[in-house]
Amino acid sequence: MAGTYEIFAVGRCMGGLVPESTTLQADATAEILPGNIVAVVLDARGPFQELRGMLDTHGSIGVIKLYLGKTETAAGEEVFLLGQLNPPLVFAVPMASLLAMHRIVARVCEEPPPEDETEEAKAVLAAQLDLMSPFLCESEPVAPVGPDWRPVDLDALIRSTERLEQVDA
Repeated sequence: MAGTYEIFAVGRCMGGLVPESTTLQADATAEILPGNIVAVVLDARGPFQELRGMLDTHGSIGVIKLYLGKTETAAGEEVFLLGQLNPPLVFAVPMASLLAMHRIVARVCEEPPPEDETEEAKAVLAAQLDLMSPFLCESEPVAPVGPDWRPVDLDALIRSTERLEQVDA
């Protein structure tokens, strides 16, 4: 699909919902509904600049979050509510801080689940998801933000550099 790309989940902020080291497929053309998992690219120069310790790529920060819906601040600014499970947090993200927000449509590759996945782990995930429920907004589907944004294809960049070096030689 032309509008899709792969993104690698780093960290455990989505708990058991998106295990660490999972490769996900994002769709830059799909509508986003409350409860969807999304790939989010934040402008590192805005109010999220302190998150630079996360995935900092060329002046932006990429993360995987749970889309909870769209609402407004008291001043009338539209914000997207994004959640994470570990620890349970909700972020109010203004449109101006988003370079891209694309729906996750598939898991391409993930570590196999532990054979001894306990009832306790399942209960923790259920409790984390329940903590997000008060923040789920009844909002209309939203169009993807930054539909033309794609991650840098490092393999293609390396191949191009090698070709240029061969031409210069």
